[in-house]
Amino acid sequence: MENHNKAVLLSKIAHLESKIDLLESELTYLNQILVECGFPEGIATLKMTVEELIADNPPQRKLGGELF
Repeated sequence: MENHNKAVLLSKIAHLESKIDLLESELTYLNQILVECGFPEGIATLKMTVEELIADNPPQRKLGGELF
């Protein structure tokens, strides 16, 4: 039974490592295209820009919590 549990855990670890690799690749690609689009530091610059926009123009909420 213990070997079965170990095999299941190792399989889950391998699956998670695969997901991490994919997410790292996607994040790297996103950062690269943001730099090419004019965000000098990629994701970091995009994040700062969006935070400034939200601070300057906070979203208004209507009944039910939806943004408008």
